[in-house]
Amino acid sequence: MLMLIIIILISIRNLMERITTKRHLLLTPLALVTAAITHTATAGIIDDSHIDLTSRTLYYNNDTRSVAKNQPTGEQLGQGFILEGKSGYTEGPVGFGLDAIGLLGVKLYGPTGNNISTGMFPQHDDNSAPGSFGALRLAAKARISETQLRAGYQTINLPVIKTNNGRLLPSLYRGYTLHSDDIDNLVLDAGFIDRVEGRNQTHYQKLKSTGKASGFSSGFSYAGGRYTPIKPLALSYYFAQLNDFYDQNYLGIQHNLTLGAGKLTTDLRYFNSQGNGNRYGGSVDNNAYGAIVTYSLWGNSLGLGYQQLTGSSDFPYLDPGQTVDGISTDTTGGSTGLVTESPLSKFKTAHERAFVIRYSVKLDAIASGLRFNSSYVSGHHARASGSQVNQNEWVRTVGLSYQLPAEWVKGVTLDWKNVTYRTNITGTRSQDQNMLSVTWKFGLL
Repeated sequence: MLMLIIIILISIRNLMERITTKRHLLLTPLALVTAAITHTATAGIIDDSHIDLTSRTLYYNNDTRSVAKNQPTGEQLGQGFILEGKSGYTEGPVGFGLDAIGLLGVKLYGPTGNNISTGMFPQHDDNSAPGSFGALRLAAKARISETQLRAGYQTINLPVIKTNNGRLLPSLYRGYTLHSDDIDNLVLDAGFIDRVEGRNQTHYQKLKSTGKASGFSSGFSYAGGRYTPIKPLALSYYFAQLNDFYDQNYLGIQHNLTLGAGKLTTDLRYFNSQGNGNRYGGSVDNNAYGAIVTYSLWGNSLGLGYQQLTGSSDFPYLDPGQTVDGISTDTTGGSTGLVTESPLSKFKTAHERAFVIRYSVKLDAIASGLRFNSSYVSGHHARASGSQVNQNEWVRTVGLSYQLPAEWVKGVTLDWKNVTYRTNITGTRSQDQNMLSVTWKFGLL
């Protein structure tokens, strides 16, 4: 499948190049004029196009520590290929283009029964995984000045909606988006999303929120922007609505300050979420106040943060991994804009308070391109649905990332991440997780 996608994309590009370079062979004056117009219109779409291939080999081990029944350790090894082709735009006041992405996952190891909740491969009834899975998605796009419109597959990274890339293949959304840089110091975004493809799925499914969903949503809408009145300061506001689930307002402030030889970054985030419809499985009433201050100096980065949730409900967000009417969707992988966002937990339970410590350092003195990352998030006073008892959780994450020198091989990164999660919150499970990955990204055209 991957080779077929590559052949199609390369063939399309080669065909376009032949059309635009051999028009002079046509015989009539009218054909020559038409060729000149066609060449002008298609020059940008060809000259600015590129095709990238990302190869990702991932070993995933997840040991669930607190389950009532005997559950095997989730252990899998897979190979993923992400082929993405992006065209330029035709010339003129309105430019048009086309993007495509091909996804292919191959199971290298994973015994039957060890596919539970790993989120790497689709899941059969006996908890086994297929030998391979994949998808091909397209998106049409248009550009007017510095405003871009897209229709089709989407990858989004905004506080109110995020694409998850934490396993073999990324998740995708489907819908319509607008991104504009036309106004100085102001970035605007808006969109309507009607489907999501989980990171281990081959199909689009309807949208829903985290929590006890009782049905799906007819769509997710968002609008907002980021304003930078002066270079060190950025102000953000976004409004989002998941039909029949929740409305959400987001306010963000980010400020950078030179302090001594380093830089101090202050990141403040506020979410207000209220109910919209009755499919959430209960009323939505949540405020999330978050702040993290990070000081960076000589390759070191230390961040300290705090988050507090108020209101009667958990923090709601898009999550393809939740069950609907008691039926599992057999996928995982929702992401949030919370400052506590961590592997294995979001720290989103009603009334929860959480402290955050993050530390990273560049280890170029040992090996150029080597980096150490760590974080610790501790949550308490959480009250799961139906419980009046305060409950607790914590996540510790450590990892190493090494980008191989370009003179060895360009675009190769080695990653190791270890996650320890402990909890007594109702409906959650303590887990130990290890992930090893080799990622190689290079341009084909």
